[in-house]
Amino acid sequence: MATKSVIKPEQWEMPVSFDEAGNPISLRDYAKGTHDALSFSALSDDQRTELAAKRIEMQPDYEMGTIRLAGAVVSREQALDEVRNKTRLGRRLAQIETRVILHLIDEAAKRGS
Repeated sequence: MATKSVIKPEQWEMPVSFDEAGNPISLRDYAKGTHDALSFSALSDDQRTELAAKRIEMQPDYEMGTIRLAGAVVSREQALDEVRNKTRLGRRLAQIETRVILHLIDEAAKRGS
């Protein structure tokens, strides 16, 4: 029985790392190992922040609900501003993207083995 992929098609094109020159590396390329991608654990905090911002930027319908802001919805533009300015909310949003990236990398590795 075939297992359904938990990785949505659009996620394969979104960046999960950078190469040594600072170019974003998609999940597809990271999983194939065809580029000199830095391991996610080797990325600096600034690179992880920029990666989170790039991923949010690529999602035209990005919205994040927040309990701390009394159930307010954070728009993509606000999320980008918060992440790039490294506010408390921005750091939390970047952490969420980090968890998503690590999960995607793990799932892609399982799929390839």
